[in-house]
This record gives sequence, C-alpha cells and structure tokens, in this order.
Amino acid sequence: MVTESIRKSELEVKLLILCEQALENSEFRILDVDAHLGPGSLIRVFIDKIGTEKGPSLEEVAELSRKLDPVIENANLAQGTYNLEVSSPGLDRRLRLVADFEKEVGQEVSLNLHESMPGIGANVKGLLFKIENGRLSIAQGVKNRKEFEVPLENTKKANRVWNFDSKGTK
Repeated sequence: MVTESIRKSELEVKLLILCEQALENSEFRILDVDAHLGPGSLIRVFIDKIGTEKGPSLEEVAELSRKLDPVIENANLAQGTYNLEVSSPGLDRRLRLVADFEKEVGQEVSLNLHESMPGIGANVKGLLFKIENGRLSIAQGVKNRKEFEVPLENTKKANRVWNFDSKGTK
C-alpha cells in the first residue's frame, strides 16, 4: 500500500513492499520504514497491530523481527551488514498514508519536508485541519492564524504532536 503516501526513497519503497508482503494476512501492518545505509547501516521498521488501540507486545515485536530479518537479508538491499530495529510506535506514531493523516485531522502534527517551502521552511509544526487531493492543510497560531498547504509528496517524515496539560491529559 505504498500509494497515497509521503515520499520515500527507492530503497524505503522496496523495504515497505517486502515487509508488507511478509506480513500480508497477519494481524500487523507496517507503519513506516527508515533506511540509512553505509557504515553502520540501520534499517528501522515501525509496526502496528490492526484493529486495536493496543500496540504489539514485546514478544510480538521480537517475533516480527525474526520474521522480517531473513526477508530483508535475502533481498540483499543493504549490500552488506546492517542492524534491523523493529518497533512499535508508541506516542511517537508515524504518519505515512493518507488514512493515517485523516485520523489526525484536528490535531497538531510535525512535518519534516524533503524541500524547504518559502515562508514555511523544512520543519513544520501546526494544526492539521484538512487533507485533500494529496495536500495537507496546516494552520499555525490562533490570533494571527497562518494557513498553508504542504504537498504530501514533499513530506519526508510526519508525527502527531502530543500536548499534555498540567493534569496529564491531552
């Protein structure tokens, strides 16, 4: 399900496809991947449990790591040694697919962009108030509200921002 997604590198797209195929017909889905190759190569795979608010258990994460490691190794994408980290997202949940962003409309998000946008920059934080036609509508400020659109394809990494008041609630 790589379509309708933030832009990923060619390697990351291959990793997403491999991992999604490996977990097909399971109770898990791939939230996102990061790949940093070279000296000390690192591949990170973020997973989630489908149909529940509760994420995967530590045992399930370990089992998925053992399942995904040979799949990635046999694909020879890293061309050498690499470290594989498989983890549950916790509060720092990644947003990758349009459906992920749609669930967060009305919430504050943080975006890291591939290319800086004039007047906005390359790191954006604001209220996600709409997603339409591959564009994220973001608002910053209350009194002097500034609204702008960010193309989904220009988004490198996105997360929900959690704000807790003094009582510990969001």
